Amino acid sequence: MTTHACKIQSALGCDVSARTVTFFSSLTRKTITVANEASALRAALKPYAGSTDMLAVCEATGGYEDVLIKVLESLAIPTHRADAAKVKAFIRSFGTKAKTDPIDARFLAAYGLERDLDLPRWQADEPQQARMKLLVARRADLVAMRVQETNRLAAPRNKPIAREIRSHVGELNKRIAAIETEIEAIVASSRQLKARQAILRAIPGIGAVLSTMLITSMPELGQINRRKAASLAACAPHPRDSGTRNGYRTITGGRRHIRPALFTAALAAIRGNNRFADIFKNLVKAGKPKRLAINAVMRHIIVVANARLRALNDPVSN
Repeated sequence: MTTHACKIQSALGCDVSARTVTFFSSLTRKTITVANEASALRAALKPYAGSTDMLAVCEATGGYEDVLIKVLESLAIPTHRADAAKVKAFIRSFGTKAKTDPIDARFLAAYGLERDLDLPRWQADEPQQARMKLLVARRADLVAMRVQETNRLAAPRNKPIAREIRSHVGELNKRIAAIETEIEAIVASSRQLKARQAILRAIPGIGAVLSTMLITSMPELGQINRRKAASLAACAPHPRDSGTRNGYRTITGGRRHIRPALFTAALAAIRGNNRFADIFKNLVKAGKPKRLAINAVMRHIIVVANARLRALNDPVSN
């Protein structure tokens, strides 16, 4: 995704549901609702084709927005896929209680008009990157299922069906292995992906799982500063200060699905002989709780990963 340097003249709010999309144009002040199908969307959006001074804004809806984004891309209409939490906070700031599709579409347009210079424009992933992202997410789902089944297997009540559960665990193991093989093949076929993975896996604690997760879930790594990297990885402590009070710093936001794999990486790193292990030992020795020390290691891992990938992206300045 890239930001835009010029102020837009109008915005198109797009409220997406499973079956329909409601549009509100800040230019015409009109609202229309059409079927969430490529042909209907194309007909509704054709008058705006090539409007580089317009920004279409929709929320991430778990995939229901994919058809809309593809149509917008084909018509060369700049698009931003918004974080739903940020849009909800924006709407609440106006004191609005009512919620309908036309109201949401109108606020999405207002959000785009007010914040467009800070909003990254949508850019489709490369086919290999998109495929790998789906595979990484699917692997995570299967691993979660395996954990659930393993826990059921340990329950005394499930002894009569233990054979069936073991069979399912075995099937899950095969499917996970097949996905990992396909991910490895995708990485091996791309010089860029191979280079990024090699750099990540050279960092203590980062293995095959976390490296592919960072490649697919944090493509910004190497292009942002260390504070933003730590925040995106959900391991940055945020201050809660007011007046003379220094509140307890808490970790909120970010792409929280990365944290479990990053936590495992930190545990592996502190068992070795490396800078991360030294950071952990020094913090514990200074009286810090182990949980806090592990989180500090997680943050350092991401910061190092960001710095090394930046060197790959810009070898001259590094």
